[in-house]
Amino acid sequence: TGVDGLVVQGPGAGGHSATLDPDRVLEDVPTADLVRAVRAACPLPVVAAGGVDGPRAVAALLDAGAETVAVGTMLLRVDEAGTSAVHRAALADPRFTRTALTRAFTGRSARALRNAFVEAHDADAITAYPAVHHLTRAMRQAAAAAGDPDGVHLWAGTGWRHAPTGPVAEVLAGLDPHAT
Repeated sequence: TGVDGLVVQGPGAGGHSATLDPDRVLEDVPTADLVRAVRAACPLPVVAAGGVDGPRAVAALLDAGAETVAVGTMLLRVDEAGTSAVHRAALADPRFTRTALTRAFTGRSARALRNAFVEAHDADAITAYPAVHHLTRAMRQAAAAAGDPDGVHLWAGTGWRHAPTGPVAEVLAGLDPHAT
């Protein structure tokens, strides 16, 4: 088949979820449990992702059977990231206290910091990607230009509070569960 391995993404991941069914509601299953289930059913190597917030999470995923771990949100504030200024600031802003899976910004389920737009529109959000994405584009661009975090999609996984600043090499080295 040409498949050399599998990426197993848990529901704690930021941004759009890795699901083929846009109407599927993701179950809140720990990524380590998903890795164990996939490893029990399939001999292919596994890359685990989703909800990784530090070296303990990396160790747990490796212990669950992943060959390696991928991170995303942990790199949003590193020096080399292309994260917008408003997004970068929101990740450190104490007024944001949780994330949510929402279709409000794009019409496709994605995890973001729960801001005013999510609060106002999540309950009525429809599954209509990419139409909703295009409909909200001008609003998101205007909010970003104004530095308004309540009008932009602030994609972030559940471990966003642990996303450090600094060089990417240092952040990645700090995720090594075997480092002394």
